[in-house]
Amino acid sequence: MELKVKVENKKVFNRIGFAIFVTMILVNVIQITFFGIIGAINQELLSATWISYASIAISFYLIGFPVFYFMIKNLPEEEKRESRTLGVLEIIKICVMSYSVVYIVNLLTNLLMMLIAVFKGSEVTNPLVNMLEGSNWIWSLIFAGILSPIIEEMMFRGLMLNKLRRYGDKVTIITTAVLFGLFHGNFSQFFYAVALGMIFAYVTLKTGTIKYSIILHIVVNIMGSVILPLLIGDGSNLVAVGCVGLVLLAIVIVGLVLLIKNRKNISLLDGEIKIEKGAEFKTIWINVGMILYVAICLFSMVSILFI
Repeated sequence: MELKVKVENKKVFNRIGFAIFVTMILVNVIQITFFGIIGAINQELLSATWISYASIAISFYLIGFPVFYFMIKNLPEEEKRESRTLGVLEIIKICVMSYSVVYIVNLLTNLLMMLIAVFKGSEVTNPLVNMLEGSNWIWSLIFAGILSPIIEEMMFRGLMLNKLRRYGDKVTIITTAVLFGLFHGNFSQFFYAVALGMIFAYVTLKTGTIKYSIILHIVVNIMGSVILPLLIGDGSNLVAVGCVGLVLLAIVIVGLVLLIKNRKNISLLDGEIKIEKGAEFKTIWINVGMILYVAICLFSMVSILFI
């Protein structure tokens, strides 16, 4: 009986890993095909930012996400055990804490990318920066600021989290966060995406709804992809850069204070299924689905480093 339970647990993680692997393959194949068709029609269109956003909408929003849904929808899930409503002030506090985490982790990541750049002898490509540069802020707002957070939260903190909740908060938070970070496909975003994924998952588990994680995700993305680029521009206005820097520093300090102050309030519940101690890594990650997904993501991430 115990062996059967272990096998069934591994099958759940294998199914999730394989589903997100198939989603990743589909998204990439569709995007390559899309760009190939656009290039054949008009080469100049390939440099248009809206074309890049259109490829994401078609490949991920319209095809990839529904495929992922149908591949895992029949997996069992546990009923919500916690539910609470967050006030406006609480949401603002979590937004500030989330952004402070993003800022600090991103700063450390940039230092790491600089070291790698010195090692390889050229700058490390950041796909997000390349897409946002020269992008119309309206397109960035619609796709990077609103649509992507909604779809990603439905996928990771909605579907996936609900299927993993039965294994307890710790397993759910770490697994969904790492898979979320890997899904971005580059080291420039991986680390802060994992950190944010942990915060968003925790908030979802404690409130019993993804509406708050959607709000948090939208705020963080709009801050990084719309507001800051509009305020800083090309960085030539030193006064604007200095003022924005001071405001960000204040946000980071307040966020860190809030994180330290609230760290003792963090509580993690066990699930209805408890994976044997010492067997968590093997059960979650050592299966065909997860190995395929991690492998393709790491291949993409390492490839980008040396472009």
